[in-house]
Amino acid sequence: MLARLVLRSLRARRSRVLLALLAVTLGTGVATALGTLALQVGDDLARTLRAAGPNFVMRPEGASWHPDATGGIDVARAGVALPESAVAALRSTFWRNNVLEAAPELDLRLRVGDRLVDATGTWFERSVPTVGGAWETGLARLRPKWTKRGAWPAADADQVALGSGLARTLGVRLGGPITIAGDAVRCDATVSAIVDAGGLDDQRLWLPLALAQSLAGRPGQVDRVSFSALVKPEPRHSAPDPARDPQGYERYMCTAYPANVARDLRTAVPGSEVVPLTELVAGEAGVVWRLNLLMLMLALAALTASTLGLVSTTTAGVVERAREFGLMRALGATSSQLAVLLLTESLIVALAGGALGWLLGTVTAALIRGDAFAAPAAAQPLLLPAALLVAAIVAVAGTIGPMRIALRFDPIGALRA
Repeated sequence: MLARLVLRSLRARRSRVLLALLAVTLGTGVATALGTLALQVGDDLARTLRAAGPNFVMRPEGASWHPDATGGIDVARAGVALPESAVAALRSTFWRNNVLEAAPELDLRLRVGDRLVDATGTWFERSVPTVGGAWETGLARLRPKWTKRGAWPAADADQVALGSGLARTLGVRLGGPITIAGDAVRCDATVSAIVDAGGLDDQRLWLPLALAQSLAGRPGQVDRVSFSALVKPEPRHSAPDPARDPQGYERYMCTAYPANVARDLRTAVPGSEVVPLTELVAGEAGVVWRLNLLMLMLALAALTASTLGLVSTTTAGVVERAREFGLMRALGATSSQLAVLLLTESLIVALAGGALGWLLGTVTAALIRGDAFAAPAAAQPLLLPAALLVAAIVAVAGTIGPMRIALRFDPIGALRA
């Protein structure tokens, strides 16, 4: 009996039903899209921000460093160094999939004419064999935001790249010759690229690592390895006590917090230490937190608008059906039966709107993520039950007010109207 009443009521009020369906669909669609993005925005934003440069540095244990405004580092010459193999070792630990790009760096002072210039030897583009296969990395991938004219120096060629400021100071043009000298070795090289890096790096000379090692007399050695890794914001609480909460401790240690990643990567290279660029990591965490808060507020606003829309259409429908409700009350229908009828109608519409909203939100999230992060958003099946639950809550919240109006109708007055 209830099913027949509900179906006939929905068929008789198609326009009202469609309006209510549209309100719920849009509300849950926006909430689903924002929820899908929120589940993935941390990694997406971290990958995007990694284009700005490294967020970790591996250095020899006991070395001193002084990061400048652009991330440059001076390493103490205390007989400490890292082997070139430290780069491949980054991809040999539990966090190998979190390490995105890396570049070894060797600092030295070179004489160009009558000037001493700061120089750094590195890999520009390098295929590194690892346990998971070839890893294409290097300075070009680590700092993709740097712009250049020309081509990066080849690993086996006598070529260099000059910061744009240094090129102007030296009066050297792209493709022109340049003579560089170390402590005991001179080299006639070609300027293959002029780089706009920003900050102090615009006054730096970049050259292939092998050439830098030859000029510095330090074969097989590097001062540090700069790398970028995907990490989560450091928690505000300390690690759980492993004796009291072993599962919580294991979960904490298996989460990609900067300290956990640094600790495990340090063990891959004996005599090294891994230092996260704390301010950069904390800044990224702040951006992600604010973005998630914004999406939550937008989702709540969309669901509030959806609830108000449902209240409006349901109230209008209740007023139009005053005689129907009066007749039902005159025939003996109780208040609870009328309440069940209204709630059932609203729930059917809301659940249909929730399913459509989940589909709409998933498609919207894929379009937004593809445009903003150049990656499609994977469908989140777990959000379907959540969308249906939210739609049901919207249905109940949007029906309570109109239901109270319907229950206050006087049967005799309604039939006379």
